[in-house]
Amino acid sequence: MPVTITGTPAQIAAAIGAFPPQYHADFFRVRPLGQAYATAATPRPANATLAPPLQAVLRSWGAGKRAAPALQSVTQIASNLSAAPLHAALGALHNLPICRLTVTHNRRSFIGVPTTPAAMAAYDAHLFSALRTLAGGLFVSNTNVTYPMKAALLITGLMPAFDNQVRRGLQRGGFSGMNKTQYLLPINAASADGKKLTRLPFLLGQCWRAHSPNITTAISTSGCLGLLNEPGRFFDVLFFMQGVNSNPVLISYHGPQNWYNFA
Repeated sequence: MPVTITGTPAQIAAAIGAFPPQYHADFFRVRPLGQAYATAATPRPANATLAPPLQAVLRSWGAGKRAAPALQSVTQIASNLSAAPLHAALGALHNLPICRLTVTHNRRSFIGVPTTPAAMAAYDAHLFSALRTLAGGLFVSNTNVTYPMKAALLITGLMPAFDNQVRRGLQRGGFSGMNKTQYLLPINAASADGKKLTRLPFLLGQCWRAHSPNITTAISTSGCLGLLNEPGRFFDVLFFMQGVNSNPVLISYHGPQNWYNFA
């Protein structure tokens, strides 16, 4: 397996326990509302219910501070969340969480639904459409992936958000090319940075399934049982904690240097 859990269940439980409690609370405050929005037949009225806590948590996570992008108003966020294309893209991503993604014979594949070229192209298109729309619809003058990915994680549980510390954690774990000072939002999956966005969830899905007994034990020991149903957030927390050099490496990639270079 190219991505392995190298930390013991006790180490992983300790990392989850050491993660800032307010960040745990923030995620589980918004995620059920994001799920209700993503799974609704139409975006209204769930968009209006989601917008205020989503804005508040994104602000708590650093939006509008230092060099981070400013947030749109709650009214503007709710209006942008009401757009049918964004709702459809986020709904499609919500329906294909990490636990339904894997890598088979060096190719990305879905679990439970046919893996066709059209289906894979649609997944990539939904991902980049959602991130681009969130970048402009929730934030002001945003060009990096970090905060759109945080928003997507809160709404859909998608995957780790590439903030500075998560990127350091990925780099420490052997995911080369992640130690850059900023990560601009790619247009599509054609570039190396685009492929990193579209390949990482599948590698982590394979890891989640291969190491599920140890993962379940670690999460249960930590007491943060909500992570049992949130693999994207589980990996987000672990890479964040792994980004601190004094902490143990908990997740490692072992394979070709360009870990994202597969179909």
